Amino acid sequence: MHDYHKAKQMVDYATTKARKLGKKKVTKIVIKIGDSSGYSSDSVVMYFNEVSAGTICEGAFVEVEAVKSMLQCPKCGEIFPRKLMHYDCPVCGKEGLPSRIGTEIEIVSIETEPAIACP
Repeated sequence: MHDYHKAKQMVDYATTKARKLGKKKVTKIVIKIGDSSGYSSDSVVMYFNEVSAGTICEGAFVEVEAVKSMLQCPKCGEIFPRKLMHYDCPVCGKEGLPSRIGTEIEIVSIETEPAIACP
């Protein structure tokens, strides 16, 4: 259910941002979703399409940039991709710890149609 609420927040944010810029239609929204964010990209997109109905975001294309989870070595500071059942740093061999990379869910950009001028 948190996917629904995140999609609703994204629609609200995109709508507010577009209106502040005098735009009438959001045509595309690009979002980042990390592998370890706890969100499903398919679910967020589905809910975005659902909650955007009747708003200036309705019909907007949602592009998802997947972010791989990364570990950080506590010894040498190396940041490296998390692999299934393998957590050793490729530089020094120390076991890596979770980093913040791969936990994000955020809007990267919003594209809009130009506003229609009224006489």
